[in-house]
Amino acid sequence: MTHTHFEALVIGGGIVGRCALYHLQRQGLSHVGLVERFGLDHVRGSSHSHSRITRSAYVNPGYVRLMQVAHGQEWPRLEADAGTRLILPSSGCFFGPTGGTFDDYARAVIETGVNCDVLDVGDARKRFPMFGFPTAAGAIHDHTAGVIAAAQSMTALQRLTEKRGATLIAHTRVLEIDVTTQPVTISTRSDAGPVELRADRVILCPGPWAVELLPFLSKRLHVARQTVGYFTLVGRAEDFAVGRFPVWGNLGAPEGEVFYGLPAFGREGIKIARHVVSGAADDPDLSPEEVFATEIEPLREFIAREFVPSVDRFVGAEHCHYTNTATEDYILDLHPDNEHIAIGAGFSGHGFKLAPVSGRILAELVTQGSSSIAEFEAMRDTFSIGGPQPSR
Repeated sequence: MTHTHFEALVIGGGIVGRCALYHLQRQGLSHVGLVERFGLDHVRGSSHSHSRITRSAYVNPGYVRLMQVAHGQEWPRLEADAGTRLILPSSGCFFGPTGGTFDDYARAVIETGVNCDVLDVGDARKRFPMFGFPTAAGAIHDHTAGVIAAAQSMTALQRLTEKRGATLIAHTRVLEIDVTTQPVTISTRSDAGPVELRADRVILCPGPWAVELLPFLSKRLHVARQTVGYFTLVGRAEDFAVGRFPVWGNLGAPEGEVFYGLPAFGREGIKIARHVVSGAADDPDLSPEEVFATEIEPLREFIAREFVPSVDRFVGAEHCHYTNTATEDYILDLHPDNEHIAIGAGFSGHGFKLAPVSGRILAELVTQGSSSIAEFEAMRDTFSIGGPQPSR
């Protein structure tokens, strides 16, 4: 058995894990590593594919303020270090009926004064003519929104961290973490056999496999497979491109369901999905790979109901996994039994846009015990392992 000792080790190679590794290096740690149970470009978790939404509009003011840190500090820092553009501006359109999530979004953007307009339906139709808004009370026009070049972000982080000396260990499954030892002992197995790793500090970002390593979180985390569809719509292709077509979210219509989508980017067709956070739990190791008609039909029906242009063709689909908490709040906290271990989990389908901030928080928690981000510290209880209780 081989023994390898790190100053800090990240478990999980998704976007948050890679951002945590990046920020550990920014903290001045040089002998750092990352362990990923699959290949570094696998499609089993939550961080693959071409695009993600970024926005300032959020359900409560705390997240709006964290997004200002993301947009004002961390995404620009990562773009500068990577030498490439990762955020592509494209207006945000977030709409829904009164008496629900849409009202929370409107209150949050008004309270924080972020660069968003709250529109009535008439103005919304003028500003976003691709939508009919048949059941909406209005829309939020988020001027800060855009498309994250997700695959390029993952690649940039891998390149940056490797260039700075990080050890990336792929195809290696973590079997056990002994939280009673210092340094922390991590038992793993790869195709080459068992390997025992040791680390002074550990950051756990295991995505849908979090409960496997952290069984005490079983009552807080719920894994749900998502199906994302791609459609071409009738009209000029340029009208559905980044900068012309908005990133958007329908917040709770017609029956409380949430749908979201993005312009065409990285592949043919606009992207559309239903935000699934409840129902029977899915096993990320056993989830079927095939796409079922019952998963695509609600997307097609949504387009027919809410969009002005009709569907031209269904051009494909893909899957990812959400790891949800009941309130959809993240877990960003220290391990209850070892302050040298930080946990990032439960990102509930909206973790990518805040990943550079979450990674910085986790790196600071595990090295300093607290974060230098005041916006996080002000709502630290929200992100604790105990977490807030659902209000609805």
